[in-house]
Amino acid sequence: MELIKWKDSYSCGIDSIDEQHKVIFVLINKVFDAIQGGKTHDVIKGVFIELLEYANYHFALESQLFELYHYADEQKHLDEHRWFIKKIQIMMIHDYLTGKENLLETLHFLVEWFTDHILKTDMEYCKYFRFKEVLEEVDVFVRVRKFNEAYQKEMKPDGL
Repeated sequence: MELIKWKDSYSCGIDSIDEQHKVIFVLINKVFDAIQGGKTHDVIKGVFIELLEYANYHFALESQLFELYHYADEQKHLDEHRWFIKKIQIMMIHDYLTGKENLLETLHFLVEWFTDHILKTDMEYCKYFRFKEVLEEVDVFVRVRKFNEAYQKEMKPDGL
């Protein structure tokens, strides 16, 4: 069952960024499925970590794009990313200290934050890139970066 479903209204016009946003949605649904399926704490925690690692990867990519294309609202956007990370850390610390997991509350926060962030904040930088006429260039940059990362990972000897 899907908790969050991709809609065309979430599309920012840069295919590779949309693909990353879709991965985030898939991972949120994976967390939901793990919770609904009564998976063990370790399985749920592992899926949450996978989601947060991917979100950090995505945030780092956006940061590179902002710097590369001199995005005027870079700081404001990155502040939102920092706030998100801090909020998740606080939720995780709270769960650890109280011994209570608020998994559904955390999941609800993730859905609300990502949909709001994509529909508002991310759309702003996409408008900027459209204005600068660099949408295709940004898409190519993201795809080349992804290819290079996969290639480097493949070329790394096992155990390193």
